[in-house]
Amino acid sequence: MTVALNIKNQEVEHLVAEVARLAGETKTEAVRQALIERRHRLTHRLGPLGRRDRALRFLEHEIWPIVPDAERGRRLTRAEEDAILGYGAEGA
Repeated sequence: MTVALNIKNQEVEHLVAEVARLAGETKTEAVRQALIERRHRLTHRLGPLGRRDRALRFLEHEIWPIVPDAERGRRLTRAEEDAILGYGAEGA
């Protein structure tokens, strides 16, 4: 089913035309993509606790399963920490 969208704001019309031209897509696709991106930002906008929970879920489901069992919970040595940070013998 096709439903027409009547834009009655000249600034919006210009923005849609410009974005469509820059992206090399139709005005309809430009509006669709803009709305998808905005919906994504709005539905993923969370407070600090939400971000913490999302980060924890990511670690639990994406990262920890690929870490070898022998490495989980192991503390890095000072030398390993320095190597990761790029510190040399002189501390820089």
